[in-house]
Amino acid sequence: MKMKFVIIITLLCIISYSYSTSTNTKVKTANKLKSSSKNKKSMMEFLNDLYMDSNADQAPAAAPAAAVSTPAPQEQGEDKANDNSNPDSSKGSETSNDNKDTKGPVKLPAKIVLPKKDESRLILEDWLRISSPMFKNKQRFPPIAMPDGTFQEILVDQGFFRNNTAFNENNVDPSMPPGQFFFWFRLSGKNIYYSTTQTDINILGALSVINVEDATPLDDYSPEPTCFTIKDKELKNWKLCGDSIDIRNKWVCKIKEILLLNDQLCASISDKEMMKPTVIEKVVNQPIILIPLPSRHCNENWNYKMNGNDWECDCAEGKEQSPIDLPPVHKTILSPIKPLFQYQETAVKPTYSTLDGMMTENVNIKIINVDNALRIFYKNFGKIVTLDGAVYNAEEIVFHTPAEHLINGKRYEMEMQVIHYGVTKGDIAKQVVLSFVFERKPGIYNKFIDDVDFFNLPNPITKTRDLQNPLFIPKIFYNTDDENLPIMRPFSFYTYQGSLSFPPCNERTINYVASQPIQLGSTAIQLFQEALRIPDFVTQTGDVIVSDSVDRNYRNVKPINGRPIFYYDHLKYCGPEPPKKIIKTSGHYEKVKKEATKYFYVNGPDPSGLPGAFLVSEKEAKGQNLG
Repeated sequence: MKMKFVIIITLLCIISYSYSTSTNTKVKTANKLKSSSKNKKSMMEFLNDLYMDSNADQAPAAAPAAAVSTPAPQEQGEDKANDNSNPDSSKGSETSNDNKDTKGPVKLPAKIVLPKKDESRLILEDWLRISSPMFKNKQRFPPIAMPDGTFQEILVDQGFFRNNTAFNENNVDPSMPPGQFFFWFRLSGKNIYYSTTQTDINILGALSVINVEDATPLDDYSPEPTCFTIKDKELKNWKLCGDSIDIRNKWVCKIKEILLLNDQLCASISDKEMMKPTVIEKVVNQPIILIPLPSRHCNENWNYKMNGNDWECDCAEGKEQSPIDLPPVHKTILSPIKPLFQYQETAVKPTYSTLDGMMTENVNIKIINVDNALRIFYKNFGKIVTLDGAVYNAEEIVFHTPAEHLINGKRYEMEMQVIHYGVTKGDIAKQVVLSFVFERKPGIYNKFIDDVDFFNLPNPITKTRDLQNPLFIPKIFYNTDDENLPIMRPFSFYTYQGSLSFPPCNERTINYVASQPIQLGSTAIQLFQEALRIPDFVTQTGDVIVSDSVDRNYRNVKPINGRPIFYYDHLKYCGPEPPKKIIKTSGHYEKVKKEATKYFYVNGPDPSGLPGAFLVSEKEAKGQNLG
């Protein structure tokens, strides 16, 4: 029972003491507010006094014994004499006198730690110069590799001031640097950032400040009156220079205020600023409409003027690019593997439409001049089935003049590529290209090329033409005088892993190239070349404008880069082609003699003297009625 009574009495004493302490603190806080308004003290001094009074009131209640024995911590570079010279040090003695009922004298800490401010907000920003021997430290600032293979180091002068490459003396834009060594600096909390221009969002460097050295502002007669030195967390010194002493003083005092370093000169500058009239600025935010612009893609507006040497991305960086120079047969790898070539005849007018607009129901299929080449799009010319069961549908035919692939170093006059796209699972992003090269031979006409109607090809002005005949790819093996029914003849071909030969130059593409050139007449080849040129035309004034556009659309051959080249020899694995059968029919030939009378007019009265000629009337010669 006695133990419970003692505990109750102890709790009542603690509650009574806490109430009296808080009441005493509130009264002293009010008195401090009145005294600070009379003496016009700075807010920092007022917070220091308030902190010292509150600690003096609470220290005896919390841990009086520890407060007596613990020495006061000091700020780095802080002198004890500064504490004695503080005009507000008498506040601490008054507080000690007010608390005479404590168990012992309380020693107040010399370092005041206030709550952290918002370190993410922007405090100061201006044009400054920066200097440090650290810019020559290649471990901290390693050289940057440039696209041309060279290395770029940070440029500094003899005083280690960093050079701003964005400076242009002819540029009057205020957001650009005013001098060769000026950067746009921002102070945010204890961190200093700088960039090349006022609007640049890329940060060149960041400094985490722990101290300001040479903190006393220099006068106009000093060697560098606009400069000051800061120390970062790595204890490295950095010299910053403003354009004027006022800018220097503003930065030094603001940094010292953030680091809680006292300075009498900064306090006097602060008091002068407090005497200035208050200017209220009203910020009106106007809405800004941001319209995003499409970013640039690789190979925009590409062409064949440099034969693909100026193409970008995969076209320039890929290691398995097409076309290539196909080697002689004895330098290839013989292979008995052959895919299944299965093609079907297309309809002139499809019976259905596709979502991509490639085909429209009951509308003729077209040959189009697009992407610098003549192309025919159709949903299904046929398919190729590889040995692993992958299926690729033929959907596009492209013509190149001259040929893109070289065979044993020789470039032929034309090449036709049948592009197949994967449709089976795992092969959607893959392609197969079947290529045929054409060799010029006068007087030869090809059945497939005739069906394309090469006399009526599109051009860069008239980009589309309707096709009037169905297309069947196996016809490419037959001349017009060949009366046999067209089928897919066996043929020898090269096989290698490559890419599409035009942007985006997608790799993961199997290339089959027929090794035997197909003969084609000069007229057809010439018309395919002319279809790539802008046609010449006559102006309204009668002037003839001759086009200077190129009539070629081939890409230069690319390095093989160690790729294996396979060769399928149909004579070795399939045998020679069967001889053509000549079908003889029963019958005979007959000849009919025809005689014709020819009339002609002779000038003058004398006869012509030709054998068998004699004089007739004008009516008979003109076939008029003689009756």
